[in-house]
Amino acid sequence: YVTAHTDTEGESEEEKGWMKSPDVERLEEEKELLDLLQQVDSLHKGSEDDKKEGFRLLLEKEDKYENCASFLWRFARAYGDLFELTADAEEKKKYVTDVEGVMMPAWRFAIMCGYMSQFESVQNKIRNGYLFKEHLDKAIELKPQDPFLYYLNGRWCYSVAQLSWIEKKVATALFGAPPTSTVEEALQNFLKVEEMCPGYSKSNYVYLAKCYKDLGQKNNALKYCDSALSILSVTNEDKETQKDLEALLLTLKL
Repeated sequence: YVTAHTDTEGESEEEKGWMKSPDVERLEEEKELLDLLQQVDSLHKGSEDDKKEGFRLLLEKEDKYENCASFLWRFARAYGDLFELTADAEEKKKYVTDVEGVMMPAWRFAIMCGYMSQFESVQNKIRNGYLFKEHLDKAIELKPQDPFLYYLNGRWCYSVAQLSWIEKKVATALFGAPPTSTVEEALQNFLKVEEMCPGYSKSNYVYLAKCYKDLGQKNNALKYCDSALSILSVTNEDKETQKDLEALLLTLKL
C-alpha cells in the first residue's frame, strides 16, 4: 500500500489534484504574480525596449490579474511609459483612451487626467483639473512619503496660478468658482520634493527656477537652472524640459 502510493507514475489526475491543496495552489499563484511584478518593475527602470517588453508582459496577463490592484497600477504605469516614449500625437491619444478602462489607484488616475488634458477642450481640461486635484489629495493621504505626488501637486498649483482670465471665467461658469492656488504654494511643493529626494528630476529643478523667477528672485532662479543643466536629458520629458530650460535662461539673462 505504501509502496504503491509513493510511486507517482501510478497516480491519476484526480489523485494529483486531491493531493495538491488549495493553499499550495494559492501560494504558487502568488509567487507567479510576485515574479511578474518584480520583472516588470526591473524593466520599468531600463531602456525604451525594456519598458515596451514590460508592457507586453503585463498585457499578456491582463485577463488573469484584472482584479489585482498591485498588477493594475503597474499596468497603468506601463501605459504612461509608452505615452512618454512616443512622439506621435495620435498614438499618445490611443494610450490615454485605452488606459481609461484600467482600474487604478488615485495617484495613477491623477496622472492620466494630466495626460488626457492634452487632447481636451478648455472646458474638459478644467474639469479634469478638478478630478486631478481630488485624486491627488487622496493619493497624498495614502502615500505621504512619495516625492512624485508633491511634484504633481506643485505642477497643479503652478498651472492654476497661471490660469488666464478666460479660463477662470469658464471654470466659474462650470463649477461656480475657479480653482485657486499661488506660485508660492507651487514653490513649497517643489521644495518639498527636493528636500525628500535631492536631485529628484530635471523638471523639478526647472519648476523651482520658474517659481523663483515669477517671485522676482533671479539669483535663486539661476541657481536652479544650473542644477537642471547638470542633469542629462534621457527621457522624452527631459528633452522637452531642456527646451523650457533654454527659453527660461534666455528670459533670465535679458
